[in-house]
Amino acid sequence: MLPEIVKGFIILACIFIPLERIFSLHKQKIFRLGWATDATYFFTGHFIGRSGAVVVTVTLSLMTNFLNRELQSKVASQPIWLQFIEAIIVSDLAYYIVHRLLHEVPWLWQFHAVHHSIERMDWLAAVRVHPCEQLLTQVCKIMPLYWLGFTKESLVVYALYSAAIAFLIHANIKVKFGILKWFVATPQFHHWHHSKVPEIHNKNFAVQLPLLDLLFGTLYMPAKKMPHKYGISDSIPAGYFGQIFYPFSRSFKKMLNKNSKQGINRYSRLLRAIAGVGLTSVASLSAVALFHGMDIPTFIASLNTKQVTVADLQQGKVKPALLIDVRSPEEYAEDRIGESPLVPLIDIEMGFGIKQVQSIVKANIKNSQPQPIIVLYCAKGGRSVKAYKQLEKIARYSQGVPGNETHKIKDISLNVVVLSGGIKAWREAVPAREDTQILASIILSEKVAIDSN
Repeated sequence: MLPEIVKGFIILACIFIPLERIFSLHKQKIFRLGWATDATYFFTGHFIGRSGAVVVTVTLSLMTNFLNRELQSKVASQPIWLQFIEAIIVSDLAYYIVHRLLHEVPWLWQFHAVHHSIERMDWLAAVRVHPCEQLLTQVCKIMPLYWLGFTKESLVVYALYSAAIAFLIHANIKVKFGILKWFVATPQFHHWHHSKVPEIHNKNFAVQLPLLDLLFGTLYMPAKKMPHKYGISDSIPAGYFGQIFYPFSRSFKKMLNKNSKQGINRYSRLLRAIAGVGLTSVASLSAVALFHGMDIPTFIASLNTKQVTVADLQQGKVKPALLIDVRSPEEYAEDRIGESPLVPLIDIEMGFGIKQVQSIVKANIKNSQPQPIIVLYCAKGGRSVKAYKQLEKIARYSQGVPGNETHKIKDISLNVVVLSGGIKAWREAVPAREDTQILASIILSEKVAIDSN
């Protein structure tokens, strides 16, 4: 089976290559000069983008005291279509600011110059972005959306739209968009930003909403003209690695002219040390996350997740408890802990699994009994952490939202924990035949839970 990133590349190629043949703006080869370099950017950029998500996750985890829960609740309670429109405005405004800085701050321009080195515009040109610039712009675009509390569904819709627009505005196509050209970025709008004339490529900084450039006086979009030459006067290496090191080599050359050899060696050693520490940290974090069977964002999230061990359950430290399996139905059919009910992670992420959790808890509460502690478990722990965070997120959003049917989730989220190591850790300590005996003293109304599921 092909990886998703390969499938994505094939789908995009099948869409844009025919479009560029039919509605071509400039006659050029499909495999034009630099095509292989840009294809490399496509695949490496996929993983760099994930790193941006890690940066956002870590940053927000450190900014808990600065989050406005009431504002997040109001944003999340809006219809998805309205959140989508707001996301475009907020995100593109943030991008406009950072994009303008990339042009006007000399040392930032050294990174952005790599993108402007494109001399043949087509859909694949969109991905020629230096990793440092990609991280900077992604964080600046995504951070406000996460901070404001846009829902996961709205962010998914926005991410798909943002990616589609990015490929469209670089495509080698000539199509009239009519009045839409003021509300949606088009090749007619963005190609001028890549014009080889310096005065013009300092225009059209937005990538989704041309009205921002109109508002800030940086719009350039003549009605019946398109640029004929693209690129910049700077000499940028043609290969991928040459372009990656280009901004640093420029800085190093400037340092050669301004500092003594001794000073250069000192800075060089410092840079090597910083790079070494950074690479070691990332490698170590990746190794630890892989050992726990999680991706990096999930592993980081797990550090701020309430967890219990198999020993805690065996010793009766967590009771009354109610175990809920968040794996797939296929895995559940093969093996499960006792008669614990199933609420797959995908159901929880889609929202309707929340009601399942509520009904299960409600069915297990009796007048004489305290509310049970919900123990989520999966294969190793990764999906349980995601389910935990989703319940926690919905709990925050649902507070104070009139008419929200999930407002009682607040009471549930305060009593949710994750089984560390999942069913794998449980089975290493407890054979299936002993499940009932061990769980009897800590699980409430097990049969009722199954019936409600």
